Amino acid sequence: MSTATLSNDFQIALPKEVRDTLHLKPGQEFELVSSGSVIQLIPKLSTAELKSAIAAGIASGKGHPADEVFDRLESKYRQQTGK
Repeated sequence: MSTATLSNDFQIALPKEVRDTLHLKPGQEFELVSSGSVIQLIPKLSTAELKSAIAAGIASGKGHPADEVFDRLESKYRQQTGK
């Protein structure tokens, strides 16, 4: 597990191993999700990256079942809206 320190400006530098593993680049945007004492940083995909990921999943036959995708989207919506 990697660690990071919050600076006086409330910034966190991600360790190189994390950046390399996730192929992160400067300017990468993240969605922040907090639950209790846990903070998740979820890299946001650009439209092109999202289309590419969907196409790759369809082409490989390794995409997720539609009901699983729907359930995950519904769960995310409920988290964000509190509904």
